[in-house]
Amino acid sequence: MSTIDLYHYARSEDLDSISDEGIQVGSKYFMFDVPSRNTSAYLWRFPDEDVMGYDENPRYILLRARVEAAKVKIAPMDLISAAYANHIGRGQSKNPDVAARLIAAYEKAQVPYLEYEHGKFRTPEALVEGGVDADDIAVIKIPEAKGKGEGNRRAYASKFAEHMIRLLGIQKTQMKLNELSEAALNRGAVVRVAKHDDAIAYLETYMILETGEFYTIEKED
Repeated sequence: MSTIDLYHYARSEDLDSISDEGIQVGSKYFMFDVPSRNTSAYLWRFPDEDVMGYDENPRYILLRARVEAAKVKIAPMDLISAAYANHIGRGQSKNPDVAARLIAAYEKAQVPYLEYEHGKFRTPEALVEGGVDADDIAVIKIPEAKGKGEGNRRAYASKFAEHMIRLLGIQKTQMKLNELSEAALNRGAVVRVAKHDDAIAYLETYMILETGEFYTIEKED
């Protein structure tokens, strides 16, 4: 079976329990019902794909987990963030219907680890079914070279910019994804379903009315 390395940031005070129990299932950050997250631990493909800011927090330690690739699915974390904003009404009114639709899209979009394509999701989180055993975890003091997370996010933005250009019927433009999304919003081709954020940027998630597909943009200052 194929074995892969994944990464996880843990608080230093949790290392003793992790050394005994491993990385447990469930999210401590998004506390609501998401079927696949209820039975999985979530990690990252690369240390710098973390968008929670833990890599710059001295309270957090980087761990490497070696797991079977067959146990791992890659999921679009931004959709859970957008669903959570609708679930609790953070920065907007509560909208359980939109939250449920975003969760359903999150579940449907997941792909096996080995089938993930560069830039498919802005924030690809690795869901490990059943969690990670303590024997398969090690502390990493020197993380891999940075740039992989940023490269994936750029590829994602480029992909959806091309999508918006086709949707709007534009032949040639220097417009970026933010501007294209605003044009699509004004034309009634997309609707904004969430304002949220992570440690990287302020975010907005939109739904393309023609297809029901969701995508997330980073808001520029």
